[in-house]
Amino acid sequence: MPSKFANQSQVRQHNVSNAMASARIEGITPTKQLEQNLTDYVAGKKSIGQILEETKQRYAANRPK
Repeated sequence: MPSKFANQSQVRQHNVSNAMASARIEGITPTKQLEQNLTDYVAGKKSIGQILEETKQRYAANRPK
């Protein structure tokens, strides 16, 4: 049975598109940083785990002490 997608990048793009559509429905506007991270994810430069860890570190660094 042929796959719906030719490669992993297409699978990632499909998943990102669905997630962004859901976010728009909820009224969420992505930041430029998120857009760049998702572009890197689709290209295979970053994993979702890496993006989550970077986000946690960024918010922890900005948390009031």
